[in-house]
Amino acid sequence: MKKILYVLIIMITLLSCAKIAEVVYHVDQSSCDACGKCVQACPYDAIEFVNGKAVIDQTKCKQCGECIEVCPKGAVY
Repeated sequence: MKKILYVLIIMITLLSCAKIAEVVYHVDQSSCDACGKCVQACPYDAIEFVNGKAVIDQTKCKQCGECIEVCPKGAVY
């Protein structure tokens, strides 16, 4: 019984650490040419234009990577 408890504690600890290391996407403002491909590709409506450049709303972003795939300039990372 103690082994099971220890294994559960380790699993919970590992899962909580995985959430801490969550990926956060950004847009390199100097590379963005405002083509809009990332905005169109985002299924979560997490990207909008601010001052003529794409900006990712981190509260909406689910790190799906669609924006990275379509950006012709490689501005999303």
